[in-house]
Amino acid sequence: MEERANIMVVDDEVGPRESLKLILKPYYNVITVEKPTDAIAMLDHVPVDLVTLDLKMPGLSGTKVLEKIKQHDPDIEAIIITGYGSMDTAIEGLRLGAFDYISKPFDVNHILTLIRRALQRRQAKMELKNVKSEFLANISHELRTPLSVVIGFVSILLDQLLGQLSEQQQKILERVYKNSGELLELVDNVLLLSSLNAGDLTLLNEAFDARVMLDECVKRYENLVRDKKITVNIEAPEKLPTMGDRAKSARITQNLLHNAIKFTPDGGNITLKLRESPEQGMVELDIIDTGLGMPEQQIERLFQPFQQMDSSIRRQFSGLGLGLTVARRLTEFLGGSLQIKSRRDVGTHVRFTIPQEPAPQNVVARHTV
Repeated sequence: MEERANIMVVDDEVGPRESLKLILKPYYNVITVEKPTDAIAMLDHVPVDLVTLDLKMPGLSGTKVLEKIKQHDPDIEAIIITGYGSMDTAIEGLRLGAFDYISKPFDVNHILTLIRRALQRRQAKMELKNVKSEFLANISHELRTPLSVVIGFVSILLDQLLGQLSEQQQKILERVYKNSGELLELVDNVLLLSSLNAGDLTLLNEAFDARVMLDECVKRYENLVRDKKITVNIEAPEKLPTMGDRAKSARITQNLLHNAIKFTPDGGNITLKLRESPEQGMVELDIIDTGLGMPEQQIERLFQPFQQMDSSIRRQFSGLGLGLTVARRLTEFLGGSLQIKSRRDVGTHVRFTIPQEPAPQNVVARHTV
């Protein structure tokens, strides 16, 4: 049996609100909301496929509500329904991503047709996303194995286990090793993002030392740090025993540290501060750089996949803009939080906090000696 779509009807007038509920209830799950602020709050608790929205409401305007809905989930469809119909309001609603626009009093067949078409568009978009996600996961998986082999063999050559290298050969192989490592990191981020989107990531529970994990992440980028003459300062206890998912905590740290190194100019500074958080049962890591920084209004945009500050940044620096997206999603998956403060041409301060004990859901225990 096909699952019924969830429709939220937002209207401060009881008549139109209840009329729509009566019309839609035989075909869909209907939630009615009077106050715009309640509609926004409800999005965190109820999965919504489509919203019907009055543009003229007291307190928060319908356009503002639509804006916030699209920020929460751009794939939620919206149909504007208002008694104050005008071309200007119609254009404003469509500009913000509404599927269509209809004036009160509305025709029953017309509204049912619009809703059906809007839901079909949402379904098509979701199917396309799934296809893209599966394609990325498959191609990333196929790329990972040969890349790992290349890195392994280049490492053997660099260690000169098969014979002495000339200075030129050494430099060429170092370039191959560096670029292969960056490509493997990108592939790993794509795989992680695909797993997060599919909901099939598992949370492991193992004992590890957060300080050792941090040192290993710094060592991973020591060549890049040396090439750029960046000074890395570590402020951390000698030991910080932790229970949690070591691999995912390390991936968050690597992504944030790699970003800091990438966007810090030659001769800059990066400070890492690891400690037990004032918040009980949490571990906190600050990554503070003297890099390019960014305007405050651009920070949230960078948490979207494949986003960088602007096209000039994309041309200057390699990467797909997945690092921050994966870092935040993984932090939330571990039950933690990630915040960024930044100023253009001053630097960036990233703080991520994760529990010392993982959340109980989807946990696989792993004991280490």
